[in-house]
Amino acid sequence: MSTLPYLNLGCGQHYHPNWVNVDFAKTGDGVIGHNLLKGIPFDENTFEVVYHSHVLEHFPKDKAALFINECYRVLKPGGIIRIAIPDLEQIIGHYIRLLALARTDTPNEKIRADYDWIMIELYDQTVRNQGGGEMLKYLAAETLNNEDFVFERIGHEGRMIRKGMIEPPKKKVKVSVARRIYRIIRRTISPKNIRGSLFKTLFKKEYDLAQLGGFRQSGEIHQWMYDSYSLGNLLRDAGFKNITKMDFDKSNVSAWRSFELDEVDHAIRKPDSLFVEAIK
Repeated sequence: MSTLPYLNLGCGQHYHPNWVNVDFAKTGDGVIGHNLLKGIPFDENTFEVVYHSHVLEHFPKDKAALFINECYRVLKPGGIIRIAIPDLEQIIGHYIRLLALARTDTPNEKIRADYDWIMIELYDQTVRNQGGGEMLKYLAAETLNNEDFVFERIGHEGRMIRKGMIEPPKKKVKVSVARRIYRIIRRTISPKNIRGSLFKTLFKKEYDLAQLGGFRQSGEIHQWMYDSYSLGNLLRDAGFKNITKMDFDKSNVSAWRSFELDEVDHAIRKPDSLFVEAIK
């Protein structure tokens, strides 16, 4: 099959080979590496579909409208935009529900665990200062007494993360002593490591701040959150119409489920999502 006039932005490792796939860095064969903060690298009126999943929340708030405007620009008239984002309204709904339950049944450890998890969902990906943050620590715990709720919230990807955290590592292939020494020396004498070590030694506080700043700008954290109202406003302001909330398995995109972008094994891939489509 030839490439479809369908565009997947910020695709990561989850993309269809017959789409045009773009991410901030090349993540696989056929994926175009491009900094989307600098726009979308295609002419106007190029695509029939533009899709992005859990990407918009990583843009600074003042850059989000520019990104949506770019999506509008590259779509053909009558083209479809489909967006999946973490659903702020859904998260807040769980927070209010669990807070009320916790107040009436304080000793209940299951309610407390669910409450702790939803607070992590709400804040951690915005405030974390290191990769994975509190969410990764939570998923790495030896026992999860609310595993059902956690996986109901984050689905297949959460299961894969936890599996990778708790399963024993695969047996490492033995490397000769000479090869290990060579690798250590190569890392040690690399100009980057020398500069970093010198900077860290002489300017410890400044080094730590530079590391923190580098992480905060790395793209991992959430820069803003959206519900159907605020996302709808972004789309309306860009000129989109027929803004509609969708399910993971429903779409105006022809043969949508065959691409398996919002599902894994016929189940929703990111259950915490809000799905919205609109027309140019």
